[in-house]
Amino acid sequence: MLKKIYRAMVLAQAASAANRTAAYLTDHQLQDWGYTRSTFAAETVAQIKADFDTADQARTANAGYQSVAFSQLPV
Repeated sequence: MLKKIYRAMVLAQAASAANRTAAYLTDHQLQDWGYTRSTFAAETVAQIKADFDTADQARTANAGYQSVAFSQLPV
């Protein structure tokens, strides 16, 4: 539960920072990077989510056990 709250706070802060950063960039600078004003924050948040997923997978691989989804538990 705390991990979900932490991640929500990190993602919200990242979106806010990306929006503030985009305000200081010109459209030409954003276009050079392959973004528009509307996609800059969304792409930043998506990258952070992917980083979280990669870290979770690495942690699971190093733990020596496989996580079990609720639907996979025996009845």
